[in-house]
Amino acid sequence: MKIKNIKVDALTKRVGFTVLILVIYHLLTFVTIPGVDSKELLSLQNNSSLTMLSMFSGGSFDNFSIMSMGVTAYITSQIIIQLLQADVVPKLTQWSKEGETGRRKLDQTIRTLTVILGFIQALGIALGINQLTNGQFVIGSSWRNYFVIALLMTSGTFIAMWLADQITEKGLGNGISVIIATGIIAKFPSMTVQVIQNLNSGKDLNYALLTYLILGIIGVTLLIIWFTTSELRIPVQYSRRESMTGKDSYLPLKLIVPGVVPIIFASSILAIPQTLLLMFKSKETSALYKVVNEFFTLQSSAGVVLYGILIIFFTYLYSIVQIEPEKLADNFQKQEAYIPGYTPGVETAAYIKKILNELSLPGSLFLTLVSIIPLLVANNISSSLQVGLSGSSLLIITGVFIEISRQIRGLKMKTNYGTFLNREYDFD
Repeated sequence: MKIKNIKVDALTKRVGFTVLILVIYHLLTFVTIPGVDSKELLSLQNNSSLTMLSMFSGGSFDNFSIMSMGVTAYITSQIIIQLLQADVVPKLTQWSKEGETGRRKLDQTIRTLTVILGFIQALGIALGINQLTNGQFVIGSSWRNYFVIALLMTSGTFIAMWLADQITEKGLGNGISVIIATGIIAKFPSMTVQVIQNLNSGKDLNYALLTYLILGIIGVTLLIIWFTTSELRIPVQYSRRESMTGKDSYLPLKLIVPGVVPIIFASSILAIPQTLLLMFKSKETSALYKVVNEFFTLQSSAGVVLYGILIIFFTYLYSIVQIEPEKLADNFQKQEAYIPGYTPGVETAAYIKKILNELSLPGSLFLTLVSIIPLLVANNISSSLQVGLSGSSLLIITGVFIEISRQIRGLKMKTNYGTFLNREYDFD
């Protein structure tokens, strides 16, 4: 009897699938939207509103393709639904407790909201850019043209959302984070050129400042890696299995439980008012416009402070949303597991929630400091650095690579458990 392995290695399949999806996404960024003069965007390269939106487009905003909005509207919809399901809207709260069925209903609600927000945002972007370019961006500024442009951009958001879901399910890492990270990386060459140009003092390059900048980036990256990979291990005991295995079991909680999600969510929140401001550029002399523009931009001190507050808020919120202490305590009880010193059920859930809050304090402060300090430095060198070389970008990129490496290690461990249970064979 001959045994022949007919299954491709799971890790190879996931790597290949992720690369394929990213290539498809990149090719779609060249599908430009008709009815606009994308060359007019060159004069708006340092516009704070468009710079923020560019982060979520995966590098496809420069030529105003159908993928220009990226996953912005989808992220915003997720934020809104997750906030509303936290005992704000009873129906959404009920769905969040109904397992797989409830999750499908919530996903459908998020997608429906994505259509509405995406269309409004796309319309605002088209109107705003046209105002910024004195009516030179949209060719033939009729409402029909604006409708078609908004429809195509919203369709691109759905394509980006679907591609991100495919990476999450069949590839490596979280799809949304991977697309955003690759978009930031794709802009590195142009950002590097702009950095060097801004470091030129007369005819000579300021090598000292360039060296400090490079060392700072390396130092911050190493600090991010150390902080992101740190974890707290809570001992867990099993009533039946403890005496049989003789091994210690524990619940690992990362020091930064939600990873880079708070950074992405905070950036997305700031992007919403920036989109609205584009629509009302003609009223930039009004007091309300000036206040909103001051607080919802990464180019002002007030905006940077608000950005930090949002990061802290989402770190606390998403730590609870991601771990779900009540559900985790319930699973412990079903598996006859317990945390020493705490009774199963409500007391265990309360203890886990307390630990999450304690971890969120240093975690949120770290995310905030790493995001804000390089951002303030970058604003004094070049406004374009707020996306290209800011701490937020480093956090997103580093977090994505760490998450992918963890998933790869998990797949390798699974494969190494034995070929009989982990491979498919053909007997002939």
